[in-house]
Amino acid sequence: MIITYFKKWSMMRWVRLGLGALLLFQAIDAELWILTIPVAYLFLQAFFNFGCKNDQCKIN
Repeated sequence: MIITYFKKWSMMRWVRLGLGALLLFQAIDAELWILTIPVAYLFLQAFFNFGCKNDQCKIN
């Protein structure tokens, strides 16, 4: 069930998830806790697929 959920993801969702993870590791390493706000936003965008009007974020 979980695997089928991730198989439907577009490349842009994977990019958002990767950027969120990278930024999270940087925030923890540098102890800049304010960076968790954009991390949360990127994770929410990746998991709920919002932020692109009319599906404009697809990479062809």
